[in-house]
Amino acid sequence: MTVRRVERTLRVLLALLLSFGGSVAARAQGRPEVDIRVSTSAYPPSVAIRGVLAERPFDEMLRSGFRARLHVRAELWTEGRWFDEVRGRAEWDVIVRYDVIDRTYEVARAEAGRLTPLGSYTRFVDARAALELPHVATLATPPRGQKSYVLVQAELQTLDVSDLDELERWLNGEARPMVQGRRNPGTVLTRGLRSLASRLLGGEVRRLEARSPTLVF
Repeated sequence: MTVRRVERTLRVLLALLLSFGGSVAARAQGRPEVDIRVSTSAYPPSVAIRGVLAERPFDEMLRSGFRARLHVRAELWTEGRWFDEVRGRAEWDVIVRYDVIDRTYEVARAEAGRLTPLGSYTRFVDARAALELPHVATLATPPRGQKSYVLVQAELQTLDVSDLDELERWLNGEARPMVQGRRNPGTVLTRGLRSLASRLLGGEVRRLEARSPTLVF
C-alpha cells in the first residue's frame, strides 16, 4: 500500500468513525435483550433476540456491502447437587444483507444445514423486525422430576478485521498481493486502524446471555 493509499484509508475510516459515532447515544437507549418464553405447558422454548440492530450505523454498513450475522445458542440444563449438566443444545444464525441491485434487505435463518428465507424488505426497520422474530429451539424434553432451565447466548457479528479488508478494497480498489515476501509498508498501520474501527463500529453488541426460570416437568 502506498503512502497515498494509507492516507486515503485514514481519511475514510475517520469519516466513518465520526459518522457512526454520532449514533452511539441513540443505540444505548435501546438495550439489546434475550427474550426466552418457556414453561411446563409451553415447550420447547421460544427465543427472540431483540434490539441488537439500531437504525444506524448498521443500516449504513449493510448498504456498504457488509452483512450482519446473529448467532444464537440455546442449551437445556438440569440442576445437580454439585454441578449442573447440559442435556441438549440448539444453534442457529440469522443473516441480514443488503441487495444492491434490488435495493432490498434479505433476511434468512440458517439452522442444521438448512437456509430458511425470512423475507425481503425495502425498509431496514422491517428487516430488523424479521431478525427479532421468535424462533422455537429444537431442544430435547427435560427429564421428569428434575429442576431444569434454558440458557441462551447470542452474539452479533457485524464488522471484524477480515471484513475491513473488504472495506479497504471497496474504498481503494482491489488490493495487490505482497510481492517477494515483503510486507506492505502500510500493513501495520492499517491493521491497527481496522482493529480500532472493528471495536468502535461493531463492538457494542458482542455477546448477550440470559437464563430462564427454573422449571420442573
